[in-house]
Amino acid sequence: MSWNISPTDPTPLAEQDGFGDGVAVPPIVTARFELVSMSMRFMELLVARDLEAAEIEIDAIVPANMPDTLDNFLQFRIADLAVDPDAQPWLGRAVVQTETGGIRRIIGSCGFHSPPGPDGRVEVGYRVEPGYRRQRIATEVVHALFDWAHANGVDRFRASVSPENVASLAIVNGLGFRQVGVQMDDIDGEELVFELDGWPPVDRPIRTPDEPALP
Repeated sequence: MSWNISPTDPTPLAEQDGFGDGVAVPPIVTARFELVSMSMRFMELLVARDLEAAEIEIDAIVPANMPDTLDNFLQFRIADLAVDPDAQPWLGRAVVQTETGGIRRIIGSCGFHSPPGPDGRVEVGYRVEPGYRRQRIATEVVHALFDWAHANGVDRFRASVSPENVASLAIVNGLGFRQVGVQMDDIDGEELVFELDGWPPVDRPIRTPDEPALP
């Protein structure tokens, strides 16, 4: 089975209409979700706790706790975009699920910490709302992010995971990451550092979304 779980191939940045204007960033489409880029305005509305305006901006229902759970993320990403608006496609995305009746709802967030560094590596981050965990959402989302990065010439990845986060450790191990070190984060404390070189993996089957198991 193909590792590219997106219904359509990811579109390289150079071929995306409107790229560079800080506004038009096409979503990444997976089998079940859309990974919708968080604009500067959307993030500023979250910080201001104006959820009604934020929902209009992103065209989806926003979890009431999102400004709090993403507080540190929002502060860093707003600062990043203020310096480099063209970094937006690499940064935060909302995981949007379309429910029965066409209701669009944010059920998580994902993205890279920054555009590729001098070594061509990007660090991935993700979060799934508690009520939607253990449905292989994070695995599907990370695959789609890596497919998108691969389409844009990036095949080197990093992940930093708390040693107590059993679910995320299972995800990075399942993706083929190897541990390369340990670091102390000012906010999150001790983290295990993992790296992955090369995408897509070879001879590593992927479960379909309806199969049980990992978080």
